[in-house]
Amino acid sequence: MVWDKQTILLKLQVPQSEEEAEVWQNSKWLNRDNVPLPPSRRNWGMWSYAGFWITSGVNVSGWASGASLMSLGLTVSQAMIVNVLGGFLVAAVIVCTGQMGARWHVGFPMWNRMVWGLRASYFPLINRIILSFTWCATQGWLGAQCLKTLIGSIIPGIYTMKNTMPVSTGMTSADFLCFVLFTLITIPCLLIPPEKLRIPMITIASCSSITAIIMFIWSLARAGGGGPLLRSEGLELVGVEAAKGANLVWAIFHGLSASLGAICAGILSQSDYTRFARRPIDPLVSQVIIAPISGTIVCVIGLICASSAAKIYPEEPLLWTPYGLLTAIQLHENTKGARAAVFFASLVFTLAQLGINIPGNCLSGGIDLTSLLPKYINIRRGAYITLVMSIAMCPWALSSGATAFISVMSGYAVFLAPMTGLMVFDYFFVHKRQVKLSALYDATPNSVYWYWKGCNWRTIVAWIMGVWPTFPGFLHSVGAKVTISLPWSRIYYLCWPLGFFVSGIVYLILCKISPLSGIGEVDDEDIFGTHGPPNVPQVEGDEEKEQINEDSKDLVHEVAIVQVRE
Repeated sequence: MVWDKQTILLKLQVPQSEEEAEVWQNSKWLNRDNVPLPPSRRNWGMWSYAGFWITSGVNVSGWASGASLMSLGLTVSQAMIVNVLGGFLVAAVIVCTGQMGARWHVGFPMWNRMVWGLRASYFPLINRIILSFTWCATQGWLGAQCLKTLIGSIIPGIYTMKNTMPVSTGMTSADFLCFVLFTLITIPCLLIPPEKLRIPMITIASCSSITAIIMFIWSLARAGGGGPLLRSEGLELVGVEAAKGANLVWAIFHGLSASLGAICAGILSQSDYTRFARRPIDPLVSQVIIAPISGTIVCVIGLICASSAAKIYPEEPLLWTPYGLLTAIQLHENTKGARAAVFFASLVFTLAQLGINIPGNCLSGGIDLTSLLPKYINIRRGAYITLVMSIAMCPWALSSGATAFISVMSGYAVFLAPMTGLMVFDYFFVHKRQVKLSALYDATPNSVYWYWKGCNWRTIVAWIMGVWPTFPGFLHSVGAKVTISLPWSRIYYLCWPLGFFVSGIVYLILCKISPLSGIGEVDDEDIFGTHGPPNVPQVEGDEEKEQINEDSKDLVHEVAIVQVRE
C-alpha cells in the first residue's frame, strides 16, 4: 500500500506557512541519523542496556583498572574501595547525562546546540570526536592483544614470530599484525546499525561475565588463595611505595577522578544511546545498579587474578590483563586442555573488545561526525572515519603501562568534565528539562538557541572557569616543561568533580544575571513524530498489518527529513 506525501506531511504537522517554510529551508544541520528518533528505531529495553553496561565493564580496560589504582600507591583493599565509590559516582552522573536522550530522543551533538548555541556547539563536538579517535585506538589495540592470544592458542609460533619493528615503537611485528586483523574484523561489524546491537550486546555480556567468573575461580583454586598482592608487602611487587597520611587522601581523590575520567567519553555520549530506549525508564536500572556493580566486580576479579598469578607463575611479571594471564597459562601449562581453555576465553575477550569499541567509540564517533557534516556523513560513514583515524593515533604508544593509562584516563577529563557540568546544569536547572526540538535544527537567528550570533557566551565563560584551575597540573602530567607547586598538582587530582561543579555553578550564576531567551519553550506539535507511534490506518491480516505499520513509520520519518532539508 502506498501513502501519498500530503497525508504523511499532515500527520507530521510540518509547518506550512511561508515564514515557517523559509526557516526549514535554511536548516542544513540534519539528516536521518541526528533527528529525534521515531518509535520504529527505539527498540532498546532494560536487558539491552544491561548488556551494554556489562560489556562496558567486563573487558580488558575494566579488568586492568585495579592495576592503575595500585600504581598510585593504594593497596588492593583501598583500590577496591575507590573503585566502588567511583562506580557509584559514575552511576549518578550517567543517569543525569542520559535523561535528554531518553526523554527527547536526541543525542550529545543536539544537546550541546542548546547549551553552547548552534555555532559554538562545534567546539564540544570536535573535542568528543578527538576522544572517540583516541579511545577507538586504545580499545582496538587491546582487542588486538586478545586476538594475538587467540591465534597463539592455535598457532603458538606467533609468539616467536620474527620482529622487524624498531624498539622505539613499543610493539612487535606480531602485535601489529594482530592489530591489522582486529581492524579488518571490525569493518563488517560497523554495518550493523545501533538499534540492531541489542542482541549482540546481551550475548557478549553473558559470555564475558561467565568467562571472567571461571577465570576468577580457577585462579583462586590453583593458587590456594588470593596471592601475595593481598598481603601488606603487596605494593612492593608493584614497585611503588604505599601512600600514607595526606598522600593517601590525595591518591584516593586521584583514583576517584581517574575512575570518572576513564569513562568520560561514555558519560558524554549517554544520550546517544538512551535515545534508543523504548521508554525513559528502561536505561535507569542498568545505569543505577548494573553499571557500578559490573565495573566493581571485574576490577576485583582483575586484582585477585593478578595476585593469584603472581603465586602460580612467580617468574612472570605481574599479569594485569586477561590476555597476559591467558598467554601465561598456555605457555606454562602446555596441554591440549589449557590451549582449548585459552582459545575460548581469548575468543570471548576479543568479542568483548569489539563490544565496547564498536558502540562506545566507532559509532559514537560516527554520531558526532554525522552532526558535524550532516549533508555528507551518516553514522556508518562516520564510524568508518573514526576507525581509520584511530590507526593514525598510534595506539601502541597509548598503551605503554599502568601509569600511562592513568594519564590517558585522567588527562582529557580536564576539558570534558566542565562540558558535562554545563550540559547537566543547563538541562536540569536552566531549561528545566524543556526542549524545543525544531529550534535545534533551525540555523537562523529565529532559533531560541541561536543566542548571540550562534554562541552562548555564558557557556564559554563557565567552561574556561572550570578548566583553568586544573590546567597547570594537566600540562605537568603530560610532560610539558612547566614547574608547578604541590597544591596545583593536587588540584589536578580533583579535575573531574572540580571541573564539573565549577563550570556548572558559574553557568547557573551567569544565567541568573543574564537570563537566556526561550526558557521553557517547546514545540506546539510533534513535528518529527518522535513522541509516539504514528497514527497509520489499519489493514486486514495481522502479518500484513505489522509490516505496513513498520514501513509507514520509517516512511513518515524519511519524508519529514526530506521536507525539512528541502
